[in-house]
Amino acid sequence: MSARARVAECLDEAPIIGVVRTHSHDEAAAQAASFIAGGLQLIEITFTVPNGPDLVRKLKAGREGELPPAIGMGTVTDEARARTAIDAGAEFVVSPNAHAGVAAVAREAGVFLVIGALTPTEIAAGHQLGADIIKVYPLPPVGGAAYLATVRQPLGDIPMLAAGGFGPDEIPDYRAAGAQAYGIGAPLLGGSEEESRERIRRALSLARGE
Repeated sequence: MSARARVAECLDEAPIIGVVRTHSHDEAAAQAASFIAGGLQLIEITFTVPNGPDLVRKLKAGREGELPPAIGMGTVTDEARARTAIDAGAEFVVSPNAHAGVAAVAREAGVFLVIGALTPTEIAAGHQLGADIIKVYPLPPVGGAAYLATVRQPLGDIPMLAAGGFGPDEIPDYRAAGAQAYGIGAPLLGGSEEESRERIRRALSLARGE
């Protein structure tokens, strides 16, 4: 199975991308470990993490073969970062912007592509660039689920991932608005490993509509 198909399968089974965005490599590694222990199948290491590509390599080396979780990189803002992510072994790339160079690198490498957009024009542009799913971002500041529901009225045929800083309790609203997946980071983490696992379990249950 290709990396792109494997990520798509993971997204269907567990429709949350665990976003790791810290300014400490060790903290990022700990967050990723918590996400994996909680059952997330998609882990995004952003370029804001010091030596993020090295963490991608370590996480991939620590798993069994091609089994989940799939490891990707986020904040892929340009072609150079896209190539760095691919060289590190990223199986999906997440861009906050609709960049043609990022899309071209991802398509050439055969990895799953998530393009960030906010307005209808940006969403359509990202889709035309070949995104597998559009990350509608940042949603909370512009109306949250109500905004997503509005833009999906004319663009309901485009797969969309909701992101931008919300917690598990808001997932049902975004799901009702038409989101097929969710990008969530720190709100999934609790004060203990047990609390983090419970938050992730609940978030996955809500994301699946259970």
